Amino acid sequence: MPKLIALIFKQPQLSAEAFRAYYEANHAPLVRRLLPMIGRYTRSYLPAEPETPGREDLVNFDVLTELWFESDADLEAFWKRIREPEVIAAIREDESHFLISDRTVMYTVIEAGTDESRLLAQS
Repeated sequence: MPKLIALIFKQPQLSAEAFRAYYEANHAPLVRRLLPMIGRYTRSYLPAEPETPGREDLVNFDVLTELWFESDADLEAFWKRIREPEVIAAIREDESHFLISDRTVMYTVIEAGTDESRLLAQS
């Protein structure tokens, strides 16, 4: 199952609460509507301080977003759709309200070692 992760930075004038509220109430529904080929779509918001003391300078993004796709074809459809001028314009306009688009970093990743695979191996 293909997966993308995005490391996203909030606009500095927003509180963590305002950033999260806007993302959940506005941006996530927009993404769902414009990009229906996304299967699972999660956002993990990072606290201001990491659990590992002395590492504050190493992590400076605010949310880890994960996008799963049922197939490689769905991932390809995502990339094709997001390159359509009206789609990317709508996404960028919405992003201008709460995040720093130029700092977003995306990766296609291979997920391994999930709890489900561990549980299946034990049965």
